[in-house]
Amino acid sequence: MEQKRILIVEDSPYLADSLADMLDMKNYYSIIAPTGREGVEFAITQQPDLILLDIRLPDIDGYEVFRRIRENEWGATAKIIVLTASESTDNISKNINLPPEYVLFKPEWSISDLLQKITATLAE
Repeated sequence: MEQKRILIVEDSPYLADSLADMLDMKNYYSIIAPTGREGVEFAITQQPDLILLDIRLPDIDGYEVFRRIRENEWGATAKIIVLTASESTDNISKNINLPPEYVLFKPEWSISDLLQKITATLAE
């Protein structure tokens, strides 16, 4: 079975590295993008199987990253899970067209919650 590639768009080095380590232990290949612009570039060029996207990023926010990815032919159907600490479900749904089940709020989710969501999303 081919190893699934997951792009982590997250500016916190600690969280990004922790997520990457956890994914590597579960036999996923992870790519880290610490800025929104890098996230868009990596998404378009690497075409990962799944994107874990933070909303608050140092250059362009996750909403703009989401829009730019969706504008790309490949990105129109890319699988994306939003991980955020600062946004409400209402604010997210106003800014991006993503069902609430694809939004996890930091620090309310656990590693097992995230792994279940990743497994379920990749199986779709």
